[in-house]
Amino acid sequence: MKNIRFKCWVEEEGQKFYGPGPNELVKRIQTEGSLSKAAGQMNMSYKKAWDLVQRLNNHSEKPWVILRKGGQHGGGAEVTPHAVKAMQEYDSLQQKIRELLEQQEDMIRIF
Repeated sequence: MKNIRFKCWVEEEGQKFYGPGPNELVKRIQTEGSLSKAAGQMNMSYKKAWDLVQRLNNHSEKPWVILRKGGQHGGGAEVTPHAVKAMQEYDSLQQKIRELLEQQEDMIRIF
């Protein structure tokens, strides 16, 4: 069976800023409350996940994730309301794209 596939991301100055990977990472951080747990679930190195979060935080008008260093009570990560809104908007866009592609089933048949 043939399918149309489409990936959507946000770019800043020609560089990918936000897309499926960062979206999944931020969602997992929100669920787990931990950058290391979220990275581990995605088989991503902590360093790569940390760099990704820093890029989101540094290239946005508001922070996406607030990281707290470990210690006696352990560290953690908190997803900000700004990030929650951005994830909702991105997910909504992805859903609209999926619906549009589903409407194009007739076009797939010609391939």
